[in-house]
Amino acid sequence: MFGFRSRKQSENVFETRFILWSCMSDREDNGSPTLLDLARRLQRARAKFSGLFPRDVFRNSAWEMMLELFVAAQLDRMVCVKELILVSGEPSTSALRRIDRLEAAGLLHRSHDSSDHRRVAIALTDKGHSAMRTMLHNLFIDAGPGRAEGSHG
Repeated sequence: MFGFRSRKQSENVFETRFILWSCMSDREDNGSPTLLDLARRLQRARAKFSGLFPRDVFRNSAWEMMLELFVAAQLDRMVCVKELILVSGEPSTSALRRIDRLEAAGLLHRSHDSSDHRRVAIALTDKGHSAMRTMLHNLFIDAGPGRAEGSHG
C-alpha cells in the first residue's frame, strides 16, 4: 500500500496525518488553529516522516528552511545562517547554495546581525511570508478534514 515497506510504516503515516488534524490546541479566537501552530505541526510531521524514507531521497531542505524561517518570524526570533544550515540537514556548501537560490527567488533575505556583525541573519521577505501563509492555508485549512483532494461536495 502506497509503496511503504511495511504495514507499520503505513500506519505511522496515517497516524501522523490524524495527529495533524486532531490535536489542534492553539486556536485563534474563532476556534481555528493558528498558522504558527500548523507550521509547527508540519515540522513535527516532516521529522516523523523522515524516519520512513531514505534521507538523501526525500529530503527537501528548501521546505525545512522556509518552515523554520516562518516559525521564527511568528515568534519574532532571529535565525542566523549557521542555524539554517543545521535545519536543512545538508552539507554547508549545499545549504548555502539553497539559501542563494531562495534569496534569488525573492523568498528570503540576509542581513548582518546588529548585535554581532560576524553573524548573518536570514528572514523571509514579504513574498516568502505570503507564500508560506498561502501554503499552510491551502494545505491545512482549504483541504481540511473531509475535503480530500479530488473530492467534490
